[in-house]
Amino acid sequence: MQMGCRKGFAPLGLVHTPQMLSSGVRVMKRSCRAFTLVELLVVIAIIGTLIGLLLPAVQSARESARRMQCTNNLKQMGVALQLYHDSRRTLPEGWLCDPAGSPPDNENAEKGRGWGWSSRLLPFIEEGPLSTGIVTTGSISATSLSVREAVIPGFRCPSDASSGSATFLPGAASSSANDHLGPDKVPGSSSFARSNYLGMFGSNGWEDEDHNNDGTMDEPGEPYEGNGIFFANSRMPFRHVTDGLSQTIMVGERDSRIGGSLWIGMVAELAEPIGRVVAHGHHPPNGTTELPHFGDLSSRHPRGTNVVYADGHCEFIADSIDLLVYQRMCSRNEGN
Repeated sequence: MQMGCRKGFAPLGLVHTPQMLSSGVRVMKRSCRAFTLVELLVVIAIIGTLIGLLLPAVQSARESARRMQCTNNLKQMGVALQLYHDSRRTLPEGWLCDPAGSPPDNENAEKGRGWGWSSRLLPFIEEGPLSTGIVTTGSISATSLSVREAVIPGFRCPSDASSGSATFLPGAASSSANDHLGPDKVPGSSSFARSNYLGMFGSNGWEDEDHNNDGTMDEPGEPYEGNGIFFANSRMPFRHVTDGLSQTIMVGERDSRIGGSLWIGMVAELAEPIGRVVAHGHHPPNGTTELPHFGDLSSRHPRGTNVVYADGHCEFIADSIDLLVYQRMCSRNEGN
């Protein structure tokens, strides 16, 4: 059966053109009509508008997935720390260093073996083969390059990993340009694998610094006496977390925009060596807009940062959190 047009109507895009046959009979001939330039521009504008509406939604969905993976990384880290505590009756040291001495000498905190708390978790996160290459009686500086550059996916936040290499050259302490506002301004010569997860040192920093950039030094830091869970030679048992395991931040994340962090531990030859393995709550997450600091927790997630508490549960801490409340969450024994 042939399909035809209803009398008096033309199909879309077709125009009836009158034609006169030699016999004098007038017939209608159909011809195709192309899109006009205006119609084409309208279609392109509509498509562009739809893409503009959909693209932010796609990006938001991707970031939500990355943030969920970051939360899962921290959850697994919390479980590993619980297992470590069950087997040793304490949490691992924030980092291994020389004893404080008597009277205490804070400079000793940047001397010694340096192995950090996360390097002690390797057997508990299915990284047993890597852990066999670590000899904690020796120093990090003396370990092999394959260990220093070992990339552990569970120690990387996917939002940060998508914008930087897995290994990097941390800035050396010998360069005066490298400081707590940018420890990697002048890269060093030794390569290390990145990490995005830091142990919580406490509500204040570990050294005398002008954190507010106002010409005054902050309260003197005590690397051996952090009021958080991880500090120099800490070995913290849960029974000493008197503010409650569910109220005390144990580990949080930090991105690499200011400088790179390490899972392996404290390396004395690097700028800001302690800050490579622990973080403090001197400022809210992501610091301040005017003056972010390397020692803060931070992330590339919009408006906040992921943390895991001492009881193993995870939470997203908003940038807008009250500073006093946040600092109490960073401390194990504030009494609040």
